[in-house]
Amino acid sequence: MPVNLLEMPYLVSVMVVTELDYQEIFLFSLCSRRSLSLVKKARIQVPKLAFRYDKCDRQEEFVIGVKTNMHEWSYVTSVKHVPELDWEGVMNVKAELEYESIIKSWHKKDGSFRHQIERTDKPMTVQKEYQDYINSIFHYSGSYKLILSMKCKGQLPNITNVEYIEIEDGTIDEQRNGTIDAQFLSNLLTTYPDPHTLSVDVDIVGELPKDSLFFQVQNVAVGSLCGPEYIHNFLGRHLRLDSVTVTDQGIIQFLEKWISNKAYHNLETLVIFVDHPLIINADLIRQTIECEEYNSEEPEKRPEHFVIDAPFDYLMPIERYSLRKDNVVEIKRATDGKRAFLRIYPTYLQFIVPQKLP
Repeated sequence: MPVNLLEMPYLVSVMVVTELDYQEIFLFSLCSRRSLSLVKKARIQVPKLAFRYDKCDRQEEFVIGVKTNMHEWSYVTSVKHVPELDWEGVMNVKAELEYESIIKSWHKKDGSFRHQIERTDKPMTVQKEYQDYINSIFHYSGSYKLILSMKCKGQLPNITNVEYIEIEDGTIDEQRNGTIDAQFLSNLLTTYPDPHTLSVDVDIVGELPKDSLFFQVQNVAVGSLCGPEYIHNFLGRHLRLDSVTVTDQGIIQFLEKWISNKAYHNLETLVIFVDHPLIINADLIRQTIECEEYNSEEPEKRPEHFVIDAPFDYLMPIERYSLRKDNVVEIKRATDGKRAFLRIYPTYLQFIVPQKLP
């Protein structure tokens, strides 16, 4: 027999609400002003909110979720922008948010429940409304992750306080169809100023100017083919390139600039994979750059491990690197003695600059 949650004692009602999942909490908050008030009084808080801008049935869709860890999130709601509402067999919700909408629901193959809200309003208006509403029911004032699918064209989502941006291709095959250029990146980083992390998994067309805001982002990961200028122009802390066309001389130039303190003052990690068929000549680089081999009889001179804390959810999870190995050489900066560690494989290079050393 159904029980009216709003007729239960207050403390019991609050306890029940706190046991709901995030999607259920959101839907319950839409039922009435009393249910919305109860949700707010329960003071449910979330660790991190994320937004995904994608396409569903050829219509733009705005998905909101709660990040529960580096790679997973819990679904809260999604809003699809449609040309007109189809009222057959669905319910209308008009509570705290003053608009007409349709909520459709279904069960996925794994048995989990899903819903989707359909709206005809302008996407820019809807997106900000839902950000504000989600903030209010979860008492959230933190920053956001934004995932952009290149299946969507037109204006960027109208949300604020974006700290992490992930750009994905949006196709399910191995052949990338989405591309971006310098103008898109400029618009993106102007719309969402000062993000601390940018992860790009689409092809970047054309050259980026040296003063591009792209190179000023603190943490950058690029999954598509790129040139050596991505290394040479970078001003941030963490850089990961999954397919870069850089020569041995380009790597030597990078290392010499770091050693002389002419560039890369903020750099903590550089992780690169060279594009096929390029091969890194580790012996040439070691002979050219002054470095110190690992001495197994004095392991305490180095930290045992280094953990990269760059929050690349898709391209690079948190990684733990061992520094006490024969294939890791130590490099010192000439001006202040700052230490860095270099590991080179034929197609892979790690350059690590620990900020605190024993």
